[in-house]
Amino acid sequence: MAKKRINKNSNTLKNRYRFVVLNDETFEEKFALTLTRNNAFVFISTIVVVLIALTSAAIIYTPLKYFIPGFGDYNYRSQILQLQFKADSIENRIQAREEWLANVNKVIRGEIDTTIPKAPQKTEAKVEKVKGPSKAEEELRKIVEEEETFSLSYNAASINEELEELKQIHFIAPVNGFVTDDFNSANAHFALDIATNKDEPVKAILDGTIVSANFTLDGGYTIAVQHKDNLISFYKHLGTILKKTGTFVRAGEVIGIVGNTGELTNGTHLHFEIWKNGKPINPRTIIPF
Repeated sequence: MAKKRINKNSNTLKNRYRFVVLNDETFEEKFALTLTRNNAFVFISTIVVVLIALTSAAIIYTPLKYFIPGFGDYNYRSQILQLQFKADSIENRIQAREEWLANVNKVIRGEIDTTIPKAPQKTEAKVEKVKGPSKAEEELRKIVEEEETFSLSYNAASINEELEELKQIHFIAPVNGFVTDDFNSANAHFALDIATNKDEPVKAILDGTIVSANFTLDGGYTIAVQHKDNLISFYKHLGTILKKTGTFVRAGEVIGIVGNTGELTNGTHLHFEIWKNGKPINPRTIIPF
């Protein structure tokens, strides 16, 4: 009985079927295909395998894979983190640059208090009896005095070293003229006032980038040039500005014309300043006038 059933199933698989396509009006045979169930199974399986292979190839070797949700998240996670770190670093640099430019503008407008405080006046007081310092106090005072002496000598040596380095650089005199008011830190005059002929050209003392070119109430038309090694030069009371902010200039290149603009002026001259690392430098020490 089981043998007959197996033979029957085997015969069913081997039965032939004819697939025919006819013209509906003329009944003309257009296409005919003879199949068995075995052939049909093999044919359909082959089509399915081919479709799976084509779909896989399309996903692997074409941009279609990027449309699959979640694909590539792991691969690009590290790149996204790196970009975030770079963005944060750029933001910090921009913020520091803006603060630096704000300080430069304050120097140009004269908003930074550079006056030196006056020494306190001596006052007389009646002292009836004062005990002398103890031994511990004398030792502490000696240590403090030694530290102050070392600090002053170190700062002086550092300033002298910077000046010696600047003296090795060839600076261009900003104008042709004679000094009418010299550099005087005691009077908070951290510049040279140089009298010149009318319409005298003003030149950049070194290669650099113009970080400010505008008008201020006290300094009139003013230009600030950023040079290498944190060196900045200022040119105030100009009659005309010939360069824009952000322009790179060469040493000796004309950047403006001498004038008499601003409130803190009493005639045609150039107010010239040099600053290094936020400290004023006497231009006479590095530029012959």
